[in-house]
Formats: sequence, structure tokens, C-alpha cells
Amino acid sequence: MKRKLRLIIIKDHQHYRCKCTKKIDPWGDHCLGCTANHKTALSNGCRDGIVDIIKRIIPIIKLIQHSGTQVQNEAPSIIRSLPWLKPFDLSIPLHHLLTQGAWRIPLARIGFDVVFVHSTKPAPSDPLPLTASFNESDLCLRGERKKFARTTGGTNDITSKILSADEVIGEINNSNYGFIPIAIGLFGEMGSIFRRFWDGSDPLPVPNFDSNRPEAERAARRSISVDIPWDILGKADARWTSEQGTSLFDGSYLTSLPSIWAKQQYGIVCSTQLANHIHTSFNNLIYHPKGHHDREGDVDMDDSDDPEELTGNGLMLIFLMKHLLQQQPRTLLFMVLPIHNSQKGIGRKLVTTGLGR
Repeated sequence: MKRKLRLIIIKDHQHYRCKCTKKIDPWGDHCLGCTANHKTALSNGCRDGIVDIIKRIIPIIKLIQHSGTQVQNEAPSIIRSLPWLKPFDLSIPLHHLLTQGAWRIPLARIGFDVVFVHSTKPAPSDPLPLTASFNESDLCLRGERKKFARTTGGTNDITSKILSADEVIGEINNSNYGFIPIAIGLFGEMGSIFRRFWDGSDPLPVPNFDSNRPEAERAARRSISVDIPWDILGKADARWTSEQGTSLFDGSYLTSLPSIWAKQQYGIVCSTQLANHIHTSFNNLIYHPKGHHDREGDVDMDDSDDPEELTGNGLMLIFLMKHLLQQQPRTLLFMVLPIHNSQKGIGRKLVTTGLGR
């Protein structure tokens, strides 16, 4: 919530550096955009949360019958020539139902792949424009386009068959599979292709692809075609009220309809996973005391020119020293702090502080 309102969440941010050595902004945006902070746990957490939502929604619209077995995480054997390759974070094999009211589409499977997109522009210094550094085209061009125009292919060690990146997408197309990238922004915004699947919103135009990426463009056009389901939440609401009347979907008036429950769950999943990722990134921050103006009671760091960084234990000891000075202001403290010197490695330093008032 603080990030979305552009409220400061990192005090004294000018004294901290990311492990990539760049400065940290007060809103935590760098933690989401920095490639040094791996987003595997973030992606997997959002994937698992979206799987739980889809498992409960799509049986209502009769797109599938058994959600427990038909919604799969990172299923293998999607690419027949490269059976070990897992191009989808989650996928739904569609066994065409003959029951009345079933939603029949011509595809054999729909696959989804989660990608997080962070703005390339610096974070705004003015807290008023909530999304000044981010817009929808980022999700489309740098998120969804990136998934269609994948950068890696693969080789089958048994058959020695080699597929380029675009040929991998070609096998997905030729297998009659639909591919929907789930592009998520730094505040949990959805990309337009997944949002069309989610609530029926109009998607953005298909982005331009290089001439050597015909299969990528073909997959992108299919993702917003009538072959792909759309507005699953709206259809779930209509089916629920038609069959269940005024019954509460999740047993509470706060989640009376499937769409209300799904949107709440998606918000909880995104906010929780984004917060966990930023919190984990904070544990990797490095404190740089250079630039502190010596004040009464402040720690007097070494005046040498060696680039030194306090370790986590050293930073904790500094806080302890300041606390002791508040209790005994006319005390002179000596303490050896563990530091990290980029030229000498882990070492120790004698610091003094005190004499207070």
C-alpha cells in the first residue's frame, strides 16, 4: 500500500546500496527492477496463486470438468521435439465436454507464462503521479512481446534435433495450443492479453515482431482471437447467479460472486508476493555510511579512502551503541565492528562514539 501511494518505505535510503552496487530509491522500486534480485520465488508464488484461482473459476463456466487434474504446473512434453522443455508456468489441457452448457473452443490446450515487468524510467521524485514511471505499453511491449519472442531454443540429445526460439513457438502453434503471457506490473497490473481472458477488456494491438519471428506473431494474434476464452469472470458470475441464485459464492457477503472472490484473491497474491520479494531484497542491502555528517552521538567511521561496507552484524552493533548512548549519554564507547572491504575482504574496525551531552 505504501508503494502504491508513493510513501517512503526505506528511511535513509541514500546510505544503502543494492548488491548490484546501485543506489536504492525510497519506494523500493529498484528491488523489483534489479536483475541481481532473482524473481523466481516471486514468479512461482504468483503462479501458484493464479492456479488456485483458475482451478475454482473455470469449472463454473464448464471449460473443464476436473480442476484438480486439468490445471497443471510446468507440465513437461508440451514441445514434442523437446519433451523436457517447459514453456508454460501453468497450462490447461482441454478435454472437449459433451455436457450441456459446456464452453467448447477449438484448442487442445491453453498455456500461461508469468513475467514481471518493471519500468525502465527512474522512479518519480514527486509522490503525486502514482504511475508516472509506468504505463500499460510496458506490459505489452516488454512483457508480453518478450514471452512470444523468446530468446532460447533447445536441442534434443537423443534425436539431435535442434529448434530455434521461434521454432519452439511454432511447435506450440502447430500443436493447436493457445499461449497467454501473464504480464504483471510493479503494482500488480495485468497485461492486456491476460486481462482480456480475465474480465473481457479490450487488448492492445499486437506488437510488431521482427521478420524472422513469424511464429511469435502468429501466437500473439491467436492469443486475442475468438479461439481463446475471454471474460471468464463475467461468465462465471452469470452462470453462478443462473444456477445458484442468491447463494454466496464463498460463504460471505464480501465474496458473493466468483468475480469478487477472484479479484480479491489476485490482489492478495500479488501484494503478498511483491512485498515478500522486496523484503527479501532488503536483506541483501549494503549499508554505506559514507556521506554521514558527524553529529553528537553519531558513529565516527574511519576516514580512510578504502571502500568499506558494514556487514549486517556491524550495522546491528551500531544500533546497539546508539541505544546505549540514549541511556547513558556521557559514556565513551569503544567497539570493534565487522566490515567488508572490497580490497581486503572481511575485516574489523575500531569505532568510537559518545561523550554525549
